[in-house]
Amino acid sequence: MTSKINRIGESPSQAAASSLIEMAISYTHVYDLLFRVGTGAGGIMLVVVGADLLHPISDPLERELKSSDLEWIWLVLMWAYIIGGYLGSLILLNKTILPFWLPSYLYARSIIFTKISADEAKRLSFLFDGSLNGSWYPLGALRKIDPEFRREALFRFANKIAAEQGWQRPFAMPEDILRNQHRAKDEAHTSQKETRHTTNKPGSFSADPQIGICLQILGLHQMPKSFEDIKAAYRRKIAGFHPDKFSNERAEVLQYAEEESKRLNFAYSYLESRFAGKMT
Repeated sequence: MTSKINRIGESPSQAAASSLIEMAISYTHVYDLLFRVGTGAGGIMLVVVGADLLHPISDPLERELKSSDLEWIWLVLMWAYIIGGYLGSLILLNKTILPFWLPSYLYARSIIFTKISADEAKRLSFLFDGSLNGSWYPLGALRKIDPEFRREALFRFANKIAAEQGWQRPFAMPEDILRNQHRAKDEAHTSQKETRHTTNKPGSFSADPQIGICLQILGLHQMPKSFEDIKAAYRRKIAGFHPDKFSNERAEVLQYAEEESKRLNFAYSYLESRFAGKMT
């Protein structure tokens, strides 16, 4: 409201300049600020260097146009170079030494303490760059999750926000891959005979894909030897999503923690109903 009141009486050019300044100084976190400052300064430097290189050509042209009373053409050319050169410099920097995903990469690794690759930073940068109508998610609570599961939690939250925006989920989870593998087998009819004669025993879960999915959700990639291992994996993972750890986060993050707790509880309950008291 204050910014609108302050703009009363401004000319269109002043209003446009104010908008550009607001866009330039708006940022989400410290790495985003450094990125914007670095990109802006780098763009200006490239324009200056380019102008210096073009000086042998531009100097005679300027004198010629001014002597012919065509100074306005020189002004048009000068501003076209400044604006076009600056925009081109920003694109060049973003394609080379200052890619758009760099602030998100640095933020995830140094603030959330989560190791991600450059490609993964590209896919989840929308969480941290303010592109969601200026909103972003600090996700400081993820630091309280077991380091082994922190990366997975970050990817699952990115999937949640992407789904809410109507986008394709950027990350495939282990249970998604397993579910797709079982679906492919069913469609190809390659395991009909095997499924018909397979029994549910602790060493194999090919007869019931849901068992494998639940194990993956709990962070187990193969059938454990005892149910105590399942219980230990569940307790270790569910501890990271206690509501108290997310109390200071945004509503979407708190909702995510609640959904994850329900998902872990369902996976554990399903495995408990199948194997509790039946495994050695």
